[in-house]
Amino acid sequence: MRQLYIRDRSTDLNGATVIHDESGHSCYLLAGKWGIRYDALSLYTMSGELLAEAKQLTLGLTPKFALYLNQRQVGTIGKSLGFFHELIYIRGLNWIVVGSLMSGHFKVFCGSRLIFEVEPVQNTGGFCSRLSVVNQADESLAILTATIINRWARHQDRQPLHEKLRQLNPMSSTDQGDLSMGFVPKTLLNDQNIGKHIHQPE
Repeated sequence: MRQLYIRDRSTDLNGATVIHDESGHSCYLLAGKWGIRYDALSLYTMSGELLAEAKQLTLGLTPKFALYLNQRQVGTIGKSLGFFHELIYIRGLNWIVVGSLMSGHFKVFCGSRLIFEVEPVQNTGGFCSRLSVVNQADESLAILTATIINRWARHQDRQPLHEKLRQLNPMSSTDQGDLSMGFVPKTLLNDQNIGKHIHQPE
């Protein structure tokens, strides 16, 4: 299982972001933007080869993205009005996102098989998201999925990830919560009733 690090950004994603592994080596380049229909986030190798894209299909309060791998659409991910009170189902890939989406700490499964896990951490470059991906073949789509979900979470409350983490647990930079299959911290379960059912975007 390889670990990848995406630097936290509390503003709109634009320009380019380099994604590193646990040794600090540059692995991928994430570029693009969203906000207008047909905008796209694109993931490249460090040599410039396009690997995967997330293209925005709809606008408004419930945006939807199409996920592309090797220029072929493989799935769609959408946000609902009850985003933080429901799990997320990614059509096409049959991935289910569960966990504390508000804190940026969640897991993604296909059936009972873990695809990847995301958790916020602090390193020498500041706050970032650490992706632990089981199979390297899933890294491209894992990066795009994690980027979309984390951006939705930050946009919801206009609060940087590290500030939210400090409020949840002042003694730690990560949300320890309930690390069971549901993966939802008990405090958030009480406050927000997360995880009642799986939402499948239309």
